[in-house]
Amino acid sequence: MGNDKDKKNLYLSVADLSTMGFAMVISIVLGLVIGLYLDNRMGTEPIFTLLFIFGGILSGFRIMYKNYMRFFRENKPDDSRK
Repeated sequence: MGNDKDKKNLYLSVADLSTMGFAMVISIVLGLVIGLYLDNRMGTEPIFTLLFIFGGILSGFRIMYKNYMRFFRENKPDDSRK
């Protein structure tokens, strides 16, 4: 019975960690789209695109860091097995 629970926890952990890459890609693409739109609208060719891509990268890393820290806070190794 415990083995099924361990498998379920493993699958949930893998799914949680896999969302980090997805969040990174979405953040960058969203920054690119917003930057391109603003540059085309205002005629400031690479300025907003670069700014929003950089912002998307920072946002993606922030999301990844928060998920990473939450994952390892919830899944601390059991030190009682020493």
